[in-house]
Amino acid sequence: MRCQVLLMALLVVCSLGLAGYIHNKRKEELKLAKHASFQNVKNRVTKDVLKEYQNQAVETSNLLDSTKKQLNDLKAELTAAQVAADTKKAAADTCTGDLKRITDEIAAIDTQKANTEGEFQKKKAGLQEQIANLKKASEERSKMCDYLKADSADGWKLCGIPNPPNVNPEEKKEEAKVEKKEETKEEKKEEAKVEKKEEAKEEKADEKKEPAKAA
Repeated sequence: MRCQVLLMALLVVCSLGLAGYIHNKRKEELKLAKHASFQNVKNRVTKDVLKEYQNQAVETSNLLDSTKKQLNDLKAELTAAQVAADTKKAAADTCTGDLKRITDEIAAIDTQKANTEGEFQKKKAGLQEQIANLKKASEERSKMCDYLKADSADGWKLCGIPNPPNVNPEEKKEEAKVEKKEETKEEKKEEAKVEKKEEAKEEKADEKKEPAKAA
């Protein structure tokens, strides 16, 4: 009887120990399952984050390539704009030089014009004075014509009378020849004076042109 009680007690103790062991193992299994589930979730989250980082890295690389391309395009445009600016600046400098040259030429022409007008006014005043003197001399001459002698051919000619009274025709011819020779001499002298004046004018004009060209 005592053996049966001991055996029953031993069986109860063994059953309780086995139940406790199974319970502990069950708890460990649940704990390991939770840990495995947590690790799985953690790995998935890590993969998602890593994938997102990889996508961002690809986008950043693409953006960097696009930025580099835009930068190269901007450099090319800047170079072209600089070349165009240099060309326009050179053209502007050329135009400025031409404008200065034209302005200097206009100033030289204005100066020459003023000098020419001054000379013209002087000559005009001289001619007007000569005309006045000639008119005065003509008036005085017309008064003297009343007192001329009949044989004074030059005097009658100056008075505008080609055939003075009481003059021999032969004498007229001789006087006409002499007068013609004298007129020819006077004409030659006048032509020589005119040529000298023209040459002097041309020399002055050349002297004025040379400083203008040098400027």
